[in-house]
Amino acid sequence: MKTKSFFTSLLVVLLAFSCQEDTLLDPAISSDVSQLKNETNSEGDLKTIQFESPSLEGNLMGLPAFRNVNIYLPKSYDSCPEKRFPVIYFLHGVPSWENMLISPEPFEAFFELAMLQARVDFPQQGFKNWVDDLMESGNMKECIIVMPDARTLFGPCLYQNSEILGNFEDYIVKDLVDYMDSHFRTIPHFNWRAISGHCAGGYGALNIAMRHPHTFRYVGALSPAHFTEQHFQQIASYSAYEDLMWQQQGVPAGPVPYNPESLFKFATNTSYAICQFWLPDLNNPPYYCELPYTFINGIPVIDSDLMNKIDNQNLLAQTRQNEKGLRQLKTVYFDCGENDDLGMYQVNLMLHQQLEAMHIKHEFDTYNGTHISNLYERLAKVWGNLSNDFPEKD
Repeated sequence: MKTKSFFTSLLVVLLAFSCQEDTLLDPAISSDVSQLKNETNSEGDLKTIQFESPSLEGNLMGLPAFRNVNIYLPKSYDSCPEKRFPVIYFLHGVPSWENMLISPEPFEAFFELAMLQARVDFPQQGFKNWVDDLMESGNMKECIIVMPDARTLFGPCLYQNSEILGNFEDYIVKDLVDYMDSHFRTIPHFNWRAISGHCAGGYGALNIAMRHPHTFRYVGALSPAHFTEQHFQQIASYSAYEDLMWQQQGVPAGPVPYNPESLFKFATNTSYAICQFWLPDLNNPPYYCELPYTFINGIPVIDSDLMNKIDNQNLLAQTRQNEKGLRQLKTVYFDCGENDDLGMYQVNLMLHQQLEAMHIKHEFDTYNGTHISNLYERLAKVWGNLSNDFPEKD
């Protein structure tokens, strides 16, 4: 009995020590531990909270200010109630919702609608167990992962402030970060805060990081989206085809309100979602935006003036405009498949070459794959690298 008691006591002491050596002893930082359990948990926890964003209130399109946010808490969050954790934020692309990484079914609709070449490599053990395994194996250090819902009426979000859709940049940078730091045991400092994303979320992650280096110092983007004139030529052509197909089912031309679990017009919705951010027009209801193309004799014709406005919002222009903030980032990572079926490879290669010419420290990875192939394999690398880039806590 005494031997058992001794080893039990020793285990408690060792556990307490392992928690304490990673603790930031800062009495000025408030802590909310009301949701924590006291017993040791051998797994992480995945929870969904509903969060109200003042920055999204009163937008012209009536999008909700209440948003779901998925939060992964590592196993030590329960067993070490004094420990604080770095945070990695993830911005979704399409499928556009907070469950992008958690539910595989909408990826199938994306695969069909966008006529992609490969399906996503969703982990067989499920998302939470996959992250547990990454941390248990040592491929990723323990951290909190935050996955907010930022869908718009037609799906994709560009994570910028919009007079039409609401201030999505402020939603992430101000409202959500403040909420996480006040309600969870984060390390509330940019040295322990990273942002990541895929596709439109990759665009948003890079754009937000370079514009807000005092909020995020690390960024990892998977297949970040660019929307060039060539992309809009393709979007316009496919949009006309979509409208024709949907009209046969009695659906009028134009975008369809987005639901990640049902069919939608991929090209048409994408076009309107982009233009509500980049080409707003308050005098053009019901969608309050312009499109950079019109159809003449059934052929899409690009408006060069409107296209110039879009070019100024793309990453090639934004990296030049935000060079000062970009240079403050400690980690700048992005990748793209050589066979990206949404046409993102050449533009991301140009972005890499431009950053090299600007002497911006960064890493650009290419792989033999498509837009969503190897997504979780790539995400494991990105999150692993970001978590390992965080400095050791004093």
